[in-house]
Amino acid sequence: MATLKEISELTGYSIATISRVLNHDASLSVTDSTREEILRVAGKLDYESKSVRSSRRKAAQLRIGIIEMMDSRMKLDDPYYLYLKSSLDKCCFEEGFETVTLQYDEEEGCYKSNSQSGLNGVIAVGQFDEAQVHAMEQWSNQIVFLDSSPYEERFSSVVPNFQVGIHQGVDYLAGMGHKTIAFVGPVMSPDSLGCDAPEKRRKIFEEYMKYYRKDLKAVFVDTDREASAVLEKIIAYLKEEKNPATAFFTFNEAAAIGVMQGIQQLGYRVPEDFSILSYNDTVLATLMQPQLSSISIHLEEMALEAVRLLRRELLESRVPPMKIAIPSGLSERESVKRLE
Repeated sequence: MATLKEISELTGYSIATISRVLNHDASLSVTDSTREEILRVAGKLDYESKSVRSSRRKAAQLRIGIIEMMDSRMKLDDPYYLYLKSSLDKCCFEEGFETVTLQYDEEEGCYKSNSQSGLNGVIAVGQFDEAQVHAMEQWSNQIVFLDSSPYEERFSSVVPNFQVGIHQGVDYLAGMGHKTIAFVGPVMSPDSLGCDAPEKRRKIFEEYMKYYRKDLKAVFVDTDREASAVLEKIIAYLKEEKNPATAFFTFNEAAAIGVMQGIQQLGYRVPEDFSILSYNDTVLATLMQPQLSSISIHLEEMALEAVRLLRRELLESRVPPMKIAIPSGLSERESVKRLE
């Protein structure tokens, strides 16, 4: 588990600065490169603290293109994708793949690389529109999508199993005695082709509470994706609601940080007054005070399965595309209180 002190020693930045970066402090004036360095070092320390696989299977030397949907600013707002890409890089290295980064040129509608050599396949991280998928095929028809599943009849994909995670989270909070649970997150989110669609986690939460957990009360605090927007909505909700939810289930860690800041700004405490359960469970969850209880998406396993799928398609003939949904897990820490 990474600590603020370790991150400070490796980056040279003060513990106070690191803490403010991790807490999305809007008043802190630092460059995007500083933010990204701090986030990357935090993720690297967390990864290295876990047991390294004792057996590394080396595939034949294959050349793989790596594509990300987000620019650096978007990755800093939601580090989930930064850590997913980092896990993918490590898995490719351990499997013996040579990787090449591809960048999308919007004016020309194509992906470019500093290297013009051919690729055996592509792994694409995130959501991409139809034109971008077509541009990927100019490099290779062997494409595996990580965290989205467009054109399932043509391409393999690895996605988190949101249904398992939401059910786990609701049941955990109910088991801790919480009867009114608020889901915090956007109403709409990008689908596998980047189009606006109902946010999956919110939809699953609503249906599960309505049909299977009638003993509980569902509340929705609808927000934008940014932590600052969540902060404003939570403050307004707590000021206006006479009998607020006792637990907040957030759709990602940026939202969890916004909820925690809002609770604390109003003089309340986590978890003494309100509990928070976050989604994603990156290293940020262990660097918050208190540490966030989280639904873990298992980024390393997702990345590893994407690499395995691509290797299978490259080394075997006539294999059908597959979609793998990785079940989540519960990381119980300090931000959820058991009610009597």
